[in-house]
Amino acid sequence: MAAIEKGRTRKWTLRLWSQFIRARDLHRCVCCDSSDRIQAHHVIRKTLYPLGAFETGNGVTLCHECHCRVHAEFNGRPDLSLPLGAEQGDDQDEWAFLFGLLRDDAVRRGLDEDEFYHLGNHILEFSMRYQGYEELYEMAMRGEMSRIRFAHEIWRPMPQAWYTNLVSELVRLNLLSSGDGESES
Repeated sequence: MAAIEKGRTRKWTLRLWSQFIRARDLHRCVCCDSSDRIQAHHVIRKTLYPLGAFETGNGVTLCHECHCRVHAEFNGRPDLSLPLGAEQGDDQDEWAFLFGLLRDDAVRRGLDEDEFYHLGNHILEFSMRYQGYEELYEMAMRGEMSRIRFAHEIWRPMPQAWYTNLVSELVRLNLLSSGDGESES
């Protein structure tokens, strides 16, 4: 971003970022289409991942009501010593939803996803560290998938049945390893 290269303050650069996000999203909430009291919102909060503060793909325009809903659970500085989402403020379901809204909006409007919703390699690597999915990362690096689609796909939750099956399998393995069908304490 030119403002960073020119040594502008963080506050000034965030103001420019916010203006860009709102203009890109046509000064309306990407979630409900309202143009009342719109605000630029960081999908992955800048206190959790400061390097993502100026990424255009990490911003979405929300109306005041939708923005309040996003922050209803938690709106403070995250305790970085806790696991991601432990304080209910950094929710991968919410991130997937917002990245999905951005991608759907880009497709609907015919915007170039990587140009208008750019996410740098560092934010893709941050996502991959938490979620894995190296194949998706490689596809994004080769340009076979847009970066905003990568962000949506990587933060989408696994189906509940997958977790249920995993827990059932772990319980079964624990019972088998104990030898007599009873788990050890």
